[in-house]
Amino acid sequence: MGAASIILPQRLVVKLREKAEETDSLPEELGVELLQKSLNEELDPEDLVEHYSALSEKYLKEADEFMSKGDLVQSSEKLWGAAALAVKTVAAKRGLKLDKHGSLWDFVDKLAVERSDEDLLDCFHDANSLHRNFYEHQMTRRAVEVAGKEVKKLIQKLKWE
Repeated sequence: MGAASIILPQRLVVKLREKAEETDSLPEELGVELLQKSLNEELDPEDLVEHYSALSEKYLKEADEFMSKGDLVQSSEKLWGAAALAVKTVAAKRGLKLDKHGSLWDFVDKLAVERSDEDLLDCFHDANSLHRNFYEHQMTRRAVEVAGKEVKKLIQKLKWE
């Protein structure tokens, strides 16, 4: 069927972003979760794979757009989101749902062991530093660009899962 977009009033967008920040979630993920609960619907792993992979690609594009405008903070957060969603995509393909930040690290560590590829941990560490930059605003443009390359490398490696 494919993914669809929903246009929300700005006030709801602000509320959704605030709640997502409080729960360390991505706004679109939280929005889908809230819709699921209100409609009493469960997404199966195939639905989650579709949702996560489409969002990951969307966030990668948005990260590049923000970077071209010089918005390092938003670019950082979009790159982090793309990486986190790529990890969640692989987990969903295995029938797993990762809800907590720590569960992402556990799953990446498991993949690194399975594949004998510690580079996955290094790339995910760079993604995590971008997430931290969203809150702390400390990274230089060059640092964000380099970390962004590592995020894209991570996503490419995960696409083969």
